[in-house]
Order: sequence, then structure tokens, then C-alpha cells
Amino acid sequence: MRHSTHHFAAVGAIWILALFGAGGVPHSAEAALIVVNSRSAFDALGHVTSVDWGVFGAGGTLISTPDSRTVGPLTVDVTSTQGQLGRKDEGTQFIGDFAIGDHLLTDGGSSSDSFVVGFFPGPPVLGFGMQIEPDYIRGAWTGNILVFGTGGLLGDIPISGNATNAEDNSPPFYGIVSSGADIRSMRFLLNEPFLPLPSGAFAINTMDVLTVPEPCSLALLATAILGIIGFRRTKYRLLWRLRPA
Repeated sequence: MRHSTHHFAAVGAIWILALFGAGGVPHSAEAALIVVNSRSAFDALGHVTSVDWGVFGAGGTLISTPDSRTVGPLTVDVTSTQGQLGRKDEGTQFIGDFAIGDHLLTDGGSSSDSFVVGFFPGPPVLGFGMQIEPDYIRGAWTGNILVFGTGGLLGDIPISGNATNAEDNSPPFYGIVSSGADIRSMRFLLNEPFLPLPSGAFAINTMDVLTVPEPCSLALLATAILGIIGFRRTKYRLLWRLRPA
């Protein structure tokens, strides 16, 4: 497929914005992880495989974990510390802020549980992204996504939102990309207002998994990083020369 120069520039700009944000600093404290808050921007970063949770059963299905399904080139594994997750559909088994009809993966009704999505066997992935909200809590909420690679924890991403019952496709989107293409799994944790420990009482919709980046995106990203580093070095040298004696 042939790509125009405008396409290269557009995708490269998305990479730059995803990495540095409007203020020119990484979104995450972890240098290896990039957070993208738009599904369209995330999907533009390369080849995406969409995991529709309907592959684990119809709405209302309880999933005994661990369990796995093959979706395109991926083997998607789901597991839970209490051995159970659940499938719900927005508008029937679940009333929240997702779009009506969305196929959701949830904690299965155990508010003290946590749940993990991974990619085993097969190679690790470059990134993943989905909309997320609590399974039953409404109002302001906070939590974390722990991202793991082949060597252990890659980063701890804080997440937050405000859950209602609007069914208007408004849950926040979190796309997380690793500069090392080494993501193996992620664990979802909600800060429970009624429990001393976080739980996995979340619902997530279709997970887009980034497996292969656009070569032009990576090339432009590398060029942009070098340019920013060079600009900062020049600025710091100038400020040093102009410092008060």
C-alpha cells in the first residue's frame, strides 16, 4: 500500500502528541509507557487487532478463569484471583455509560476480586486500549492499570472518571503503548470507597491491541525525539551563557 507524505506526517504527529502531550513532557511517570486518551489516535499508531469480548460468550455468561480465546494473531487470556469473570452487554445486563450493545468484560460480580488480561502464548504486544468504568460504583472514581512485561512490572498507570447511567459512549479511553513492544498483561484495580484494598470491579469494552507499528510512525517519532532533545540542549546552553555573573 502506498502512503502519501501527508499520511506520514499525520501519523507521526499523533506519535509525538501521544508521547509528549501539549506541554512537551511524557504523560506517564514511566518513561517506557505512553498513554493515549483517544481510540482514533491509538488506532492510527499501527496495525490493530480488536478483541470483542463476545468471543467469551453471550451477555450473562460467567467465565471460569483462567480462560483464553484466539482472536486473529492473538491468544487472549483472562484470569481472576477468585476464578470468575463475567460477560455483560450494555443496555441489558449492564447499565452504565458505554454505547448500548457494547460487549463488556467485567469482574463477574466479586467486588473484592481483581482481573487480568494477557497475551499468552505468542509474542508480547506493543500496546492496548479500551474504555473503562466501574462495574457498580457511580460517581467519581479512581484506580490503576498495572502493566506487565516479560521481565515484570513495566508501569502503574493511574486512571479516573465519573460514572453515570447515561449510556452515551462516554467512559474514558486509556490506550497504553510501550516503547519496547514488550507488554504481556495488564491488571485492573479500582480504589474501593468501602474496602481497605483495591478491587477489580471494572467493566471494559472492546480492547484494541497494537501489534505492529507503522514504520513511518516510528521513523518520524525518532526524528521528533532527536529534534526535541537538540532544541532543549541548545536552549539550556543559551540560558547558561546568559546566566547572571
